[in-house]
Amino acid sequence: MQTNLDHIIFKKQGESAAIAESVEKFLKAQGKKEPVQIPFGQSGISQKVENGYKTGQQNMRDMMTQSISLNRPVLKNTERPLTTDQKRMKFNFDAKLEATLAGKQTFTGKCVKHGLTEFKFYISGKHHCIECRKIIIQRKKEAMA
Repeated sequence: MQTNLDHIIFKKQGESAAIAESVEKFLKAQGKKEPVQIPFGQSGISQKVENGYKTGQQNMRDMMTQSISLNRPVLKNTERPLTTDQKRMKFNFDAKLEATLAGKQTFTGKCVKHGLTEFKFYISGKHHCIECRKIIIQRKKEAMA
């Protein structure tokens, strides 16, 4: 007589019953009737349980951080003086801020080439020396001709 059931299914049913029985014993040993269910959409990783499951990536991050922090010297918080270019940029930034608050579109700033001269700035935050801009436009016109 032929059946539609595969002959392995009977073996699998026996294994399934054995697993169910071992789960019942495990739950009884813990004093529970049902296993604790993790809420839908959650995992052991998302719950951030201390001493819980960590991914391989997280373990590698922890190892790298620990090895770097052991070998890295502690740097002192020292105030470094600004370079001349940084001082010029700071001066221009402060002057541009004052001009913006005053509602102007130009300010007096420091140019590398022309020294203290007039600058134009835009809403985007960019600014340029008006004298340098004239030279650039002149050179473009000469190149086009």
